[in-house]
Amino acid sequence: MISLFISLVLSALIGSWLPPSPLEVTSDSLASVEIGNAYVGIALHNNSPIPQRISFYTPVANSIDLSTDYWTRNRTHIIALGLKSGSSELRWIGQEPFRLTLTPYRAAYDSKTESEHIEIVYEFSDRSPVMFVTYRITNLRTVAEDVEWYTHLEASVRTSHTFSNKSATTLDTLTLGRSIIHRYQDPETAFAELFVSNLGLLPDAWGGWSHLKELPAPESWWSGLSTDPTHGAGTLPSFRYRYRARLEPGESMTIHQMIGSAPRGTATEWIGSVQATWQEEISGHEAAVLGYVDQNRFVTGDSVMDHSIRWANAILEVNRHHIDGSIQPMPCPAEYNFYFTHDVLKTDLAAVYFDTDRVKRDLEFILSLSGDDHVIPHAYYWKDDRFMTEFATPDNWNHFWFVIVAGTYLRHSGDIELGSRMRPYLEKSVSEFMSHLDNGMIHSFRPDWWDIARNYGPRSYTTILADKALREFTYITSRLNPEDTRLGVFESNSVAMKAGLNDSLWDPTKRYFMNYFADGSQDEHYYQGSLLAAHYGLANPQRVTEMISTADSKLLDPAIGLFTVFPMDFKDLIEYLLLAGNEAGDAYTYLNGGIWPHGNAWYALALMQADRQEDARDFIRATMTVKGVMDSPNGYPAMYEYRVSDKNNPARYGKIDKPQFMWAAGWYLYSLYNLHGVRESEWNIRFHPYLASGQDAVQFDLMAGGSELAVRISGEGASMGEITVDGRPSASAVIPGGAWGAAQVDIRMGRLSSPLLVDLGAVLTEAKHDVDQHRLSLHYSSFVGHNVSVEVHSPTMPKLIQLNGRTIPDWTISTLGDRVVIRIVVRQETSDDRLVLTV
Repeated sequence: MISLFISLVLSALIGSWLPPSPLEVTSDSLASVEIGNAYVGIALHNNSPIPQRISFYTPVANSIDLSTDYWTRNRTHIIALGLKSGSSELRWIGQEPFRLTLTPYRAAYDSKTESEHIEIVYEFSDRSPVMFVTYRITNLRTVAEDVEWYTHLEASVRTSHTFSNKSATTLDTLTLGRSIIHRYQDPETAFAELFVSNLGLLPDAWGGWSHLKELPAPESWWSGLSTDPTHGAGTLPSFRYRYRARLEPGESMTIHQMIGSAPRGTATEWIGSVQATWQEEISGHEAAVLGYVDQNRFVTGDSVMDHSIRWANAILEVNRHHIDGSIQPMPCPAEYNFYFTHDVLKTDLAAVYFDTDRVKRDLEFILSLSGDDHVIPHAYYWKDDRFMTEFATPDNWNHFWFVIVAGTYLRHSGDIELGSRMRPYLEKSVSEFMSHLDNGMIHSFRPDWWDIARNYGPRSYTTILADKALREFTYITSRLNPEDTRLGVFESNSVAMKAGLNDSLWDPTKRYFMNYFADGSQDEHYYQGSLLAAHYGLANPQRVTEMISTADSKLLDPAIGLFTVFPMDFKDLIEYLLLAGNEAGDAYTYLNGGIWPHGNAWYALALMQADRQEDARDFIRATMTVKGVMDSPNGYPAMYEYRVSDKNNPARYGKIDKPQFMWAAGWYLYSLYNLHGVRESEWNIRFHPYLASGQDAVQFDLMAGGSELAVRISGEGASMGEITVDGRPSASAVIPGGAWGAAQVDIRMGRLSSPLLVDLGAVLTEAKHDVDQHRLSLHYSSFVGHNVSVEVHSPTMPKLIQLNGRTIPDWTISTLGDRVVIRIVVRQETSDDRLVLTV
């Protein structure tokens, strides 16, 4: 069902020449936009239709950018646009905000006066290293007018790593100015060739050099631009065109430009090729994105949340860059020139639920960049005249996420072959982070999840992640080599870290997991990373409740989300924390109290752990959906990197940086899978369904054990009543390690009529309910000596519980509504134990 919000968007298209998209939203706020394809991306700010940056990714990451300071990069433009109608003076276009119509793959701007309607659209190819800009000027007067349209694109490029400015080129023009090519002579640019080609209306004048005396130019540099596009040759490259037409009332002039970058000696070939196929390539790009969106089904019935599910999937398909001959995920379309392992892994925590092929490609690429000593990469990028790998240091958080993603990939894919190939790299990552284990805690230079500050000490965040990663490594090892004699040691170390976290880093007065410095003093800051202890099951229910309460009072802004840290005073601690100047940002910005999407996710996941699903859903809807962000202070269409949290400054409060961010999309999807039905431990994937009040059903696709499950949750009530797999009753909400094969899984909420396995601390082989014998039989595996926790819900009390044919006397019983909750802890005795409950 399309909401009123989306319906209004679809009825407000900027012109019939643009087909509608099911993702479109419109905004009249001062929105920032990043958008692109695998080869080129653009950044625009303040609803201006003129980019501040174009980033090219082939042959290497060069960019056109006039900014000199990251924090003020929205103040410089790289394109000047001019319009002259009739006898009126030339005026510069785009300095005032336009209306924005946006999808993750196309940005369209328009502005209408009594005299004319100006439309500017940015679109992309599905296969070529180019972008397309369409300018459309419509005469709204009652008389014919002579119209002139000017475009001027700066062409000096910045290099990938050093951001050096390169202007030395040779110039070539093709076919009466249809195309201009600048060929760069510096090896740092990889001898790239930049070009602008006209695909429709040809210019009547053109030129390839700018008259500007300096770069970067003054903020208002366009005001002094010569209106003669053939103005004398200079030393600064540019692409300059003038177009003329006489427009009758209601008639339009439409200009199509193709902007691209290509390897040395190939620009002319690309121009000729794309000129014949450009419209097909635009359609192909949209079709590819929407195809990926449609492929990953998740429907909640809430139009706001479902629109954002589709938006998030579109971001995962769009946010990819060409790098060194392959196309890899990148966090945002225009502002990242580097491949970062961390960004890919955090996104794959969500993608593994529905796209294990993607995650496999990502893991294999990480292996391909790893060193001979099996150390995984931190980053990969073009530097000077070659591609460089920066490897993860022993205290780098990539080691944690690599192991965690590898474990969840193995559960969802069943891919033992890749698991075996990853094993030496996983061993190395575990040895790296365990080298920082001391007294049950992981020590680190970094205070939380970021890579700044350099004051060593025991940390909650790294201890939480190390415990989770070690548990995942234990699971992986048990699947690959269940006879490994170290499995018990791994488990003992995990138990010790959980104790170290809870005994040494929990502050009962602050009611939060805190950090310490090497001198024994406590770090008085509250960090968002501590909330992962709730999600990863490292805090008891009472502490989870207390942590949420503390986060509510110290870290939460209900309108826009969770601060990274409180208090936001890192400017006063530069010397003590050995910060590199103001790298944390001013108070309320960036890492110094800004609001990041994963922090919002971790807070929502903590609420779920406390069985506050309704609160988690409301929070996700308000702070993580596109509509929720648009409706919040200074909000606009975005799944962002971070937001400014300064409520005392209304002009900046809620401002967004990097509006199309890959792992924002990932954490949104991850949160919804956890909210509506999928939970997982290091041993298995299980269903823990939830329907909101008034919600009829939820449907989603889920990869588990290498099989695709089509899952539907319906019914009424707070707990599971029955599960069927392809129409046959199932005795387990835990998915067997080999999954069920491709299947339709139906979960009905409501009254329980037969015993149901709801959680298991081992890999489930089979769960079978014998109705006549009133027995629930469970077969499972882990490793000998492992403590296996079991939770079964039953409509009746248990009469007898047997392990491998032997009666066991110890279990606990409680009630939950109309059902009995049976909890058992037993030690794994063989490679395939059998637990039988007679109920």
